[in-house]
Amino acid sequence: MKISRSQSSHAGKRLPDLRCAGLCLILLFAGPAQSRTTAAPPVSSASAPLDTLQEASEPVPIDPRYAGGDIEISRKVLPDVQATTVPTGRTPDRTPRLDDPQAGAWKFHLARQAALGGNPDLVRTNLRDAVLAAPGESRYAWWQSLQAVKGMDAATLVQVLPVSIRAIIDSPVARGSAVVRAHQFALLATGVFWTLLVAALYLVWWPHLAHDLGAIFVRDRRHNLRNKLPLVLPFAFLMLRPGWLGFLALMSVPLLIQTRGKARALLASTWLAAVALAFPTWPLLQQAVPAIDPGSEVTLLQRAGTLPPSRVLIDRLESALKEAVDPGRRTRLQTVLAIQEARRGRFTQSDRLFSDILQREPTHFPAQVGLANNTYYRGRLDQAADGYRRAAEAHPNRGEIPYNEAQVYFKKLFVPEATEALDRARDLGFAAARAAGGREIRRDGYSPVVYPALTTAEMTAACAFEAGNYPPEVTFSAWQHLLGAPPVPLYMLLSAPLLLAFLLVWKWSRQNDPRCCENCGVPVCITCSRVRDTAWLCPGCGETADRARSDHVLGTLLKNRSRTEGMAYSARVVRLGRMLPGAGHLATDHVLSGWARLSLLSLGLIVALTGWSFDLGAAWATPGLLLPSEAIHPVWLPLPVALWSGFGALPILIGAALTVLALLIGLFDGPGLRRGIPDRYSMAPQIEVKNPAASVDEPFEAPTGRVHVTSRSR
Repeated sequence: MKISRSQSSHAGKRLPDLRCAGLCLILLFAGPAQSRTTAAPPVSSASAPLDTLQEASEPVPIDPRYAGGDIEISRKVLPDVQATTVPTGRTPDRTPRLDDPQAGAWKFHLARQAALGGNPDLVRTNLRDAVLAAPGESRYAWWQSLQAVKGMDAATLVQVLPVSIRAIIDSPVARGSAVVRAHQFALLATGVFWTLLVAALYLVWWPHLAHDLGAIFVRDRRHNLRNKLPLVLPFAFLMLRPGWLGFLALMSVPLLIQTRGKARALLASTWLAAVALAFPTWPLLQQAVPAIDPGSEVTLLQRAGTLPPSRVLIDRLESALKEAVDPGRRTRLQTVLAIQEARRGRFTQSDRLFSDILQREPTHFPAQVGLANNTYYRGRLDQAADGYRRAAEAHPNRGEIPYNEAQVYFKKLFVPEATEALDRARDLGFAAARAAGGREIRRDGYSPVVYPALTTAEMTAACAFEAGNYPPEVTFSAWQHLLGAPPVPLYMLLSAPLLLAFLLVWKWSRQNDPRCCENCGVPVCITCSRVRDTAWLCPGCGETADRARSDHVLGTLLKNRSRTEGMAYSARVVRLGRMLPGAGHLATDHVLSGWARLSLLSLGLIVALTGWSFDLGAAWATPGLLLPSEAIHPVWLPLPVALWSGFGALPILIGAALTVLALLIGLFDGPGLRRGIPDRYSMAPQIEVKNPAASVDEPFEAPTGRVHVTSRSR
């Protein structure tokens, strides 16, 4: 038992060494006498830390019968002692930690194995342990959200989803992985929607395409419709082997010329969205690439700042530090290297690295806190508390600082101050109890403190620094043969036809050429049309007007022809709506309704076809970055074969349900489509004759109510 000098209210003299035996017996039976020390001048009480006490060199043996129990007492006022003894023998060889990334990875692996085995209780248990062991790992929380959706666990989903989103916002590494996956999914989803939109518009404008192709390839004055001619364009474009998106770009050129109004705007906006997604130099996408590369320096910094000390990591950091010239890069490498050295107990090397950083950046947050942590683990509690106070002045919104400061107060048995510091840390958002997972981890009498890794700004700078080392379009390199086969960048393959289409639209929009017959709606052009007093008529309606003997006969004949074509058009629109949901609404110029139905159908298809390939729990693997041997088929279906979970997977079932819903909506759209079709044959012919004696060139209104035809004398 160690005996320290205490203040005595009575200054007495040392008892003589030789007392009589009777006095000794009296003292023995009266109880343990109060030990008295040598006479010394009174020492005034003053505020002094616990670590300034001198330890006795040799413990004084005491009879165990009279030894008091060990009672932890919180003391604020201690004797003022001039010397300090550092308990270097008690410095831990390795620093204790709140979290355990390796245990979290193992528990996450067990949770995924339990999910494959169909054991939901074991999944929840292991996943909860993984999140508690590594609370900063966003992919655990995202996978837990997915399991909550599968299990219909709304409480867990509400609790975990905000944590997942917050982790992505705070961590550039997690954000990079999310950005890459979101970009790949958006590119595939845009391709599926664009495919459905091109197919719908191609079916809607099939007669006009048949007329225009007949006018180009068939030398016929009447330009009769040849309904098989539009099949020439897809086969001709496929012979060029442009890839999926390149084929859609080529097919969109004639459609952008044919369409008008909102339908043209929808097609052009979809095309522009595809070009934007294929453009490889977006800063957010470029900075996300190093975050998903296991061999990048960004990944090295992230692993070295979170994982336990490793000789491999330290060697890589030292090698990179020798080559580093940029001051920001050197600071990042020195920070994580100092953390690694501190975690394996080499506090001298760690202090040297932290001090070098603070000479360049006096308020560097990880270096300030890390240096104070090293001082704490050496037993210099006063200096550690001063270091934490300086860090708190520079960074008042970081909860790690008061939490670490609380450990110093606990070590000094200052319980009220420690409790107050923990409250401040909790108010600043640092969940110490959750991070600790309910476990008390101590090593050599020291509680764990937090070594902050690189800040969000520093990791973002590291991603930007390394982004230029990667080639363009690397995020969907596994899809290059599928999206665009020619040896040109994908954005150029999509942009060149778009510019050509805009040029042709600008050129032909200045010409006021006829597009369809103003009586029956049959496609016409300036070559095959006939004009009857400013009315553009097809060859059939023009011949009917020429054969009519009177105005009444002309009105009846035009009405009959308009009715025949109108009924065929209505049946065709309903058939289009049932064949492809949304196509009928595009034909009747209800673009918003058509867009909603096409979007629902494309969402169902993209979720069913590719939703299973986006693993939210994968660290780096994404569907767009695969080796040929890892894909189902490297050209036609470049998706990860290892992630295929069968036709009973949740994404496939959800996608199939959405697809069936869209098809059912298309089947029941028939009556609504009929009501939305303009009735071109419902109006009776209105003949307007102002004066019987007037010229035979007086106009009358045709049966459609739109066409004004003038009867000319032969």
